[in-house]
Order: sequence, then structure tokens, then C-alpha cells
Amino acid sequence: MKKFGLLKLAALTTTAALLLTDQLTSAAYAAGNSVKVSLPTFPVQINGGVVDPSKAQYPPIVYKDITYLPLTWDYTRSLSLEYTWSDSQGLHVYAQGNRYQEPPAADKNSSNRKSTYTAELVTYPVFVNDKPIDNQAEEYPLLSFRDITYFPMTWHFMHDEFYMNLFWSPKDGFAVVGPQRHYLSSFVNDSADYLYLNSGSQMFKIRKSLTEQPSLLTEEENQKVSSLPPRADAEPLPKAEFASPDSAIIERKEKTFYYRGQELLSLMPMPQDGTSSSTGFMERSYAGLEYKEAWLDLGSGRNILSVVETDTNNQIFPDFSTYYRYFFVDGNVRPVPVNGFTHWPISSVQQNPNGTWWLTSRPITGDYITGRNGFITGELSLLQPNGQSVSVNRQLKIDEIEVLSHKEDGTLIFRAYTRTLEKDNPAFGIYKIDTSGKLAKLDDLFGQAYVSSDGDLWATDRYINLIVNISKNLSKLWLDYEFPFPDHS
Repeated sequence: MKKFGLLKLAALTTTAALLLTDQLTSAAYAAGNSVKVSLPTFPVQINGGVVDPSKAQYPPIVYKDITYLPLTWDYTRSLSLEYTWSDSQGLHVYAQGNRYQEPPAADKNSSNRKSTYTAELVTYPVFVNDKPIDNQAEEYPLLSFRDITYFPMTWHFMHDEFYMNLFWSPKDGFAVVGPQRHYLSSFVNDSADYLYLNSGSQMFKIRKSLTEQPSLLTEEENQKVSSLPPRADAEPLPKAEFASPDSAIIERKEKTFYYRGQELLSLMPMPQDGTSSSTGFMERSYAGLEYKEAWLDLGSGRNILSVVETDTNNQIFPDFSTYYRYFFVDGNVRPVPVNGFTHWPISSVQQNPNGTWWLTSRPITGDYITGRNGFITGELSLLQPNGQSVSVNRQLKIDEIEVLSHKEDGTLIFRAYTRTLEKDNPAFGIYKIDTSGKLAKLDDLFGQAYVSSDGDLWATDRYINLIVNISKNLSKLWLDYEFPFPDHS
């Protein structure tokens, strides 16, 4: 099964429909300006419920090539929208996150046989999340059809206001998914037939064919999976083994550090714009700062020199107050600064067949941010034989990179993501990069990623319960109310 084409993967909003009281039909709010609308000729799903426009009392409608959905009681509840109505204040619609987790009731109480119908432009006051809607100024205005308010599936309403998800494919048509309770928290392990994932509180399994509903592990299965040793290929790149020299090679003279008589780096005043330099440390006046050097042997007389600044007074969060500067050293040639890795150490190094190296720092793969890990950043750099380096993070303008797999020719697969609530960075996703630095994006998903024991690449969405086998082009979206957990409140 091919996956839906997601109109926008991070939080979108869906057109639901709101059932208004009989007051909306009063003379005070009599609608004007009739328009012609049609029924969709493609399948439509609302939070997992399939809508048959030919049989629905309140069917989706199409106006100016935009799909409109009705704000009925069932749809608004399923999509976690709430509303209020009064003669004096009009209609107020509010997004409620993932408050409700239930499918909409089936709507099969009518028979629609015409090709076109008449709707009215809404003239009563409408507020979305307490913001007034100027319906006359809207390119795709709100409509009233069969005394129900219809919202257009535009970016403004869907993405900016209701935080829902829209999907489209020629085969499966149009689908709307409300904000979900997210259960695809992390991959734990896999077997020949199943993926094992953690929901944050319970462990469950998903058949790799994606042909079954997720199921909770039995106590015996849970113990068996929990006791599995880490896979030998869990770390795709070798550990970077830095070592301190027997005697110091770096010499410090006041605020400047020297390598074999050549100026290496210095203590510099804090820039006004708050940026940092890759060739020096920020000057700080308090005592307790300690500077140490360590070396990583790259072979053939080439090394990476690490100069580490540590605040010896900070015993509670030592990593937080530690800073790094790295330099490529090739004999007596002037050391070349390595891009990236200023606040979190290089953890892995891999030499490639073409003479380049991959350098990475260990990422935090979950979404949580605390005072103890907020400064940690997973970085990836490509180091050339001449010492020049390219930070892939800076190239993509993203915070975090998690390397997922490494091939013999040096090609990497990695996930680009963030642990903040940023949702709409087009650089997020799954990538392939070769040893020349050429990038190819494989998928937009950036929730969690995993390479299974059979070599398949899996990824999940960060906000909805969508899982994709990128290698086999398989995907499945489960609604939160379909998960096997007894408490959805």
C-alpha cells in the first residue's frame, strides 16, 4: 500500500463541520449571495470514518476546487473542535488539541443525486480561536449548506488554526485526521515478523507487513523483548577514541593558545550578536576554568586535536558548562578548525574509501528536553583530507542529526529533526548522503527512525500515528482510538 501524499506533515487542521442551533436560520442572520457547489467525486475520510457524499445528510462539498467539510456535532467532537453560539456573539469555534479520541458517527441519512447544489455565503459573525473572520475578504469563504456551517480546507484554517492533518492520493482520495494522542514513541527492537515499540508506558508490537492492528505484548513477550541484548549494529559508526598526550603539546600564553609556535585559538570577548567562534573560547572572568587537550589519531600522521574548556566549579551540570574546539592537524601544517561540535563532543569517526571522514556527536533521539540535555546536539560533519570540513547541520539549517546506517562505500542514512516544537522546517526528514556530500531526501517524516535487523528503514510521524517502511514503500496510519490501550481519557 502506498502512503497518502501528506499535504503538510507537521500539524495541520481539518475541515470539520459544526451543527448550529435553529437560531442560525433566523431572519436576523438570513444568508445572502447564493453560490453553486458540487459533491466530491473522490473518496473522503474524516478521522477514519469514510463519508459517502451520495448518502450523507451533510456531505462534503466542493467550491472553487476546494473541499469544504461540515461542522456537525459528530465531526467536531471527533476532530476535537468545540463551538459556542449566541444571537449576540455569533459562532465561536475553538481547537481543543487531542481532547477526544473517537470516530465520527456514520452519516447515511440522505440521498444526493444532483451534480450541483446551492450554498450561501455566511453572513453571521464567526470567530476562530477568538479571532474574527472577515468572510467577505476570504478567497474561500465560509459557506452555509443545509443550515450547517462549512469550512474550507485552506492552509490558514487547517494549519494555522485547527492543527490537523490532511492527506491526498489519487487512489485513496482526501483524508482529514485530527490531533492525535501519539503512541509511536520509540522503537525498541524487532524480530523476523514484528517491530517492538514503546508508547511511553506500555510496549506493543506491529507486524512488519502492517496488515494487523497494533497489539500489547503479553507479560512473557515483554520480558523477552526487554531482556534482548543490544544489536551489534546498533551503533552505525565506530567510537571516536580521543586520548590525552603524555605531556602537553598546546602552550598557553595569557589569552592565546599555541601549537608548535603557531597561534591556535584565543579567549575572545563575547560578541554583541551572541554568536560563538569555532577558533576560540568566549572570555569569562571567573576562576575555575580548566583547559585540556586530547588527540584522535586518523592515521598517516593526521589527527584531530580537541581543546576542552571545563568549569571545575560546576559539579551539578558539568557537561552543560563544557565547551569544545576541534582542529585538523597534519604534521607541521597550520591546524584547520573543524566546523561544528562546540558544545557537545565528537563521539564517532568513520574513514571513507575516498579518504574523507564522517564525524558525529551523539544525539538525543527522543523529543524530551530537560536542563540536563537541552544543550546536547547531534551533529554530522564531512572532513576532507585537506582538513576542510562541512557541517551538514548548518547546510540543512537544522538542529539535530541522528545517523541511522552506514554502507561500505561510506554512504550514510540519517534523520534530520529537532526536539523543539518547530513543525514546518522543510529540511526535516530522512536523508541519504554520499562521501562527496551529495544529499538525497528519502522521506519527510522526522518522528522516530529505525533500521530493522533485515535492513529495512522505518520512520514515524512525530505528531500522528503514522509509520512508514521507506525501503518497501509501505505505510499505515492508525487513529489513536484504534490502539489497544484501555484508557484514552
